[in-house]
Amino acid sequence: MTPPRDQGPPERAAGRIRWGHVIPAAVLVLGALAVCGALGMWQWNRASEQGEVRQPDPPVAIAEVAAPATTADTAIGRDVWADGAWADADVALVPGREVDGAEAVMVVRAFAVSADATGTGEPATLPVVVGWLAPEDVAGFDTSAPETTRIDGVMRSAEGAAPAQDPDLQAPQGAFWADRLSPAVLAQHWESPLYSALLTAHEPGPGLRVLPEPEAERSLDFRSLTYAIEWWLFGAFFVFVGMRWIRDNGRARPQAPPASPAESPASQPGEAT
Repeated sequence: MTPPRDQGPPERAAGRIRWGHVIPAAVLVLGALAVCGALGMWQWNRASEQGEVRQPDPPVAIAEVAAPATTADTAIGRDVWADGAWADADVALVPGREVDGAEAVMVVRAFAVSADATGTGEPATLPVVVGWLAPEDVAGFDTSAPETTRIDGVMRSAEGAAPAQDPDLQAPQGAFWADRLSPAVLAQHWESPLYSALLTAHEPGPGLRVLPEPEAERSLDFRSLTYAIEWWLFGAFFVFVGMRWIRDNGRARPQAPPASPAESPASQPGEAT
């Protein structure tokens, strides 16, 4: 019985790693990936900057995009108006905000949308962010509501209710501290039903500071966007080719061990010398 052939150490059988080949290849792959990624990001930024400014949709009546006590996802960001009057309710003060780098207290009033303007035949309460105050101006704020029969502004999404500690400052007469810009919080003080979104008024209320206009949205430039995707695909291709090359050439091919004399054809039994 022929003894088993010595396979040698495992490293020799599998082939040693050729670091002199692997390291330069890995450096080239990483360099190509970094260059393609940077060029793709540059084209992506160009696509954002050179895209056309999206023109906002024309203002519509609130009944066309939102209804009380229902989800208002399609109304978010829309310019709307509503007819009615300011409700006889306390004003909500939301502290801990920041506007243009300054500490701010948001002021939210309850606007009673008339029954023929809600689209449901029943009146409803619309939370309206009418402006903001500096914390030092809260004590002297006049909470009396102006005489308004129409309010217009931009619909904004509501915040989730999250309990927070009220500031040490006493709220003025006719106002209360609110944790968040959340209808769930405001419903505890105002008459239901409430809209599930809020309206940011275009014009601030008396004695209030105006909120900044939202930044104009831009559409992406399609050509630059295509170039960005192409660069990222090039990067992925270089990674694929580099990994394949390292897999095929990163190890030295093991050499076959020399044949032993017992396995030589001349030493086979039964053969003439």
